[in-house]
Amino acid sequence: MKIRVDQKIFLNLALCIAIYSWPCFASLDNNINTIQAQGNIGLNFNQPATNNQIAIFIVNSNYAAGFHIQFNFSNKGKFIQGSKEIAITSMVLNKMGSGTLGAGLTEPTNLAITLDGSGNWNWSPGVPTTETVSYLIEIKASWSDPSSQIAGFFLENIQPTIFIGP
Repeated sequence: MKIRVDQKIFLNLALCIAIYSWPCFASLDNNINTIQAQGNIGLNFNQPATNNQIAIFIVNSNYAAGFHIQFNFSNKGKFIQGSKEIAITSMVLNKMGSGTLGAGLTEPTNLAITLDGSGNWNWSPGVPTTETVSYLIEIKASWSDPSSQIAGFFLENIQPTIFIGP
């Protein structure tokens, strides 16, 4: 018996489905789990600040298991320039009112951020019943009077990583 090419492809696909169902369709996976970030370089360090926006993020996810985001602050909550630093006294994660957060997820409304010893903080909004599309969030920070510091470019690097699951 001769097997035609189209029968052979079907047979291979059927075996693949029966034996290794998930890996066969990994290339057909249309799930999205992304975060885009933009920092603010125009902060005013001539005076104390309360809830100044220091970064914004756009989140997209259509995984049924949901998502969580780990924010890593490389300077552990301090703006640093050489040996000079300006400590962040408080931070919050806040919704910005643009985009759609998946149904069943909890919106961050001035949600307090407390860093661990490595400079990490996780946001887990729950398990969705619909997708999250172009959802805009921000990190706002407060700091005490930094006017005694030398002028310059002070930096805190925030690296967001989005993961599957709550």
